[in-house]
Amino acid sequence: MPRRPPLLATGLLCAALAATASAQTPCPCPPPPEPPPPVWFGKAELSYVGTTGNTDTSSLGGALELNYKPTPWLFTLKAAYLHAATDGVTTAESFAGGLKATRDLTPRLDVFGGALYYRNTFAGIDGRYGGEAGAGYKIVNEKTLHLRAQGGFGYTHESRVDATALNYATGQAGFDFGWKFSKSAEFTETFSWTDNLDNTSDWYLASVTGITADLTKIFALKASYTYLYDDVPVPGFKKRDTITSVALVAKF
Repeated sequence: MPRRPPLLATGLLCAALAATASAQTPCPCPPPPEPPPPVWFGKAELSYVGTTGNTDTSSLGGALELNYKPTPWLFTLKAAYLHAATDGVTTAESFAGGLKATRDLTPRLDVFGGALYYRNTFAGIDGRYGGEAGAGYKIVNEKTLHLRAQGGFGYTHESRVDATALNYATGQAGFDFGWKFSKSAEFTETFSWTDNLDNTSDWYLASVTGITADLTKIFALKASYTYLYDDVPVPGFKKRDTITSVALVAKF
């Protein structure tokens, strides 16, 4: 019994010293978690080139991409338009659009389905539209580097400027590649190949290569090169088309 007061006093003194040390030493708290990614996001592009003098030329291009991502789903709407004229006469005009739904099955594997539309009378295509479905796999899925391959099947109706029409089943393959090689610059490559399964020698591909450099958090400058190839074009038209453009991009 006589020893209890000293023990009690010693305990109170130790508790007081520990509280003082705790008050003086900041808590090594972990950093706050990153906010969840936005459900809605997208971008819009606009490019214009004009010349005057011996020849008046103008070229106007625009594109829109809108994404809605209620995980594990991703819905993407895309549209692109190009118009070129020389001395007031239209020399090139095209429109492409698509709606795609993708669902993740695992962190790397997904399935998708969508509808596509394409019109380019200067390549002989009055209208090409159809649907497709398939699966994709993220071969590389890092913050600064990604590579996703996909493949699937679909059905296409094609109307041509020579009044002919085609209906055929399709096989499709392609990939999306992105490399953010600095904090403000990124290289991208999108490639797709489509085959007419009713006539396997009739196939076409599209390749879009681009470099984007951020100007601000919202605006960026993008240079791109598009290569289109149709192995069996509409009679009287060429197999190849290319588009080189520089556009202002607004992200949202």
